[in-house]
Amino acid sequence: MRKQPGFLGVLAVLVVVAGLLVWWIGSLANSDWLWFLRVFNAKADWIAIYWDGGTYMLFPEDAAYEEVMSAFADTVANWVDYEGDAHLDTANLEHYRAEGRLLELHYNKSVQVHTRHLYPRARRFFVPLVGTDADFHRVYAGWADTPREAALNASEARFARLVAAVEQAVPGY
Repeated sequence: MRKQPGFLGVLAVLVVVAGLLVWWIGSLANSDWLWFLRVFNAKADWIAIYWDGGTYMLFPEDAAYEEVMSAFADTVANWVDYEGDAHLDTANLEHYRAEGRLLELHYNKSVQVHTRHLYPRARRFFVPLVGTDADFHRVYAGWADTPREAALNASEARFARLVAAVEQAVPGY
C-alpha cells in the first residue's frame, strides 16, 4: 500500500515551486540571474572626478582609490529606490564635467549591479555630486560616454559617505 503525501509535504513543494517561479521571472525580466543579491564588488579600472572645472584621475594604485571605490560599492549594493524615468541628458552631463562635480567610474568590461529592476549592465557609472541629481542621490549607468535612462537612488547616509570619500580624494579640498 502506498502512502499519500501529507499536507506539510505538499505545502513545502508549493513554496519551493513558487520561490523558483519568482526567481525565474525576476531573472528573465532584468537579465540578471543574481538579481536578489545585495553585493557589488567590481573594481573600476579608473575613476574620473570632475570638480569645479578640474579633472582628477584615480587608478587602483592611488591612495584614495580604495576609499572611493569602497564607498561607491557600498552605495550601489545597498540602493534604496529606482527611478525608471530619471535621465541625465548630455547638456547636464557636460555642465557637471565643466563646472560642477561629478564622479565617473570606468570599467573595461561591463559589470552588473544586482537589482530587481531593469538597471542595465554598464561600463561606466555617473554620480552627480551637486544639483538635483545629487539631492536625489542618483547613480546612472551607461555603456559609453552618456548614461542610459533610469537611476538607482542611494540612501542619504551612504551617499554622504561617497561624497566625503570623493572630497578627500580631491587635492586641496
